[in-house]
Amino acid sequence: MKKVLIVSSTGMGDCLWATPGIRALKKAFPEVKIDFVANTNWTPLFESNPHLNKVFEYREQWYNQPILGIQLFGRHYDAIFIFHANRNFKRMLPWFRSLPIWCHQNLDWIPPSHRTKIDSHVHAIQRRLIMLENFGVKPDGGQMEIYFDPKTLDKSQQILKNYGFSPKKYVYLNLGAAVESRRWMVDRFFELAKRILNTTSWNIILGGGPNEKKRSLTLLNQLDSPRVAEVCSQPILVNADIISKAGLMVTSDTGPLHIGLAVKTPIVALFGIISPIGSGPYEVPENLCRIIKVNQNDNAEGADSGEFHFGNITVDQVWEQVEKILNEN
Repeated sequence: MKKVLIVSSTGMGDCLWATPGIRALKKAFPEVKIDFVANTNWTPLFESNPHLNKVFEYREQWYNQPILGIQLFGRHYDAIFIFHANRNFKRMLPWFRSLPIWCHQNLDWIPPSHRTKIDSHVHAIQRRLIMLENFGVKPDGGQMEIYFDPKTLDKSQQILKNYGFSPKKYVYLNLGAAVESRRWMVDRFFELAKRILNTTSWNIILGGGPNEKKRSLTLLNQLDSPRVAEVCSQPILVNADIISKAGLMVTSDTGPLHIGLAVKTPIVALFGIISPIGSGPYEVPENLCRIIKVNQNDNAEGADSGEFHFGNITVDQVWEQVEKILNEN
């Protein structure tokens, strides 16, 4: 193979799960040029990846898709691997001039002969690696990767300097998630933050995306401490580097969790009704990720089965794991 296109157009975690496969493909075929299609929100996480030739932005709205189509039109690839896509990506097919297209999902717009059949209980990273094995690509481990450019490193370092925070001496509390049911409650983050401030010398950074700005400012005002800062307005790659410099991250099962796993920051991860087997840590030692899982048997009678039921995860449970990690550092 000389030129390959990899498509990973959905969530942040879905995109980051591509990186072990990208690394393995480049190791198997050192001369191959790998182009990558990612959701426009996450492309900064891949633009400095040395294994990639070019990164294209995918926008889900139909009226934006011709922009990507024009960029891809006429580009020939020896293979197109769909690592993860939703049904809307089908609209891109007329723009492709390369066949065949391969996937591991049950996408009805890909011929069955080009779908790699995999057990549903296999981790998402492993699914991508299994598909690539059919083309002579040997797995190179499951560690995700994020690469930082000098400008990003300088900016994150300056932010920490302005707050007077030292690397590895602060806790990053990720307040965000794509939907409300995947967020641990803000009052419990408040109680956890108070315990950190009252019983340790560690500082706290409140993080997440721009949608978490209001929530983080509310907590910032309630805590009223120079040892607490917020970075929700920072670019995603700057936020990722701030996560990489944290001594600990507390987060629910959402995109920034996978940033933390990629940069090897110790994590306390809160999982709801979705099992971590398929989308949680993969080949990550216990000292780098401690999972607190909702016990579905504890759900209140009549509760919505679509909720994550984080109400069953208490501050005491999280604090117990936080203390263990902080005492190890």
